[in-house]
Amino acid sequence: MKNKNPKDDSFPSSESPNIKDSIQNSVISHYVEQTHSLSTFYMIAAISQIVLGLTIVTVSVLGLIQPQWLATVLIMIASVTTMIGLYLLYITAAKRNNHNSLLRNAMQRIMQHKN
Repeated sequence: MKNKNPKDDSFPSSESPNIKDSIQNSVISHYVEQTHSLSTFYMIAAISQIVLGLTIVTVSVLGLIQPQWLATVLIMIASVTTMIGLYLLYITAAKRNNHNSLLRNAMQRIMQHKN
């Protein structure tokens, strides 16, 4: 039986940098490590989509966009974008607050594998 030498390449030395040490510690990477899910990013995307859509509608209604046809087109696009953002926010919040979904999915997997 071959004894392992502590200086062998298969064992990382204590002087070698750790994987976590190589990641730059920025605010975004710290936030990503703490969330551990995409639902938070979906919520942020939905909220920003709603805010930007309502901002474009407000600017167009106030008459700050001069050609009337361009303002009308922007209002239509921004309205649809705002509705999609509201729907995404609703779907994400409904999935996040549904505590029984994990249990329900586990029971469905058990029943499928049982048959």
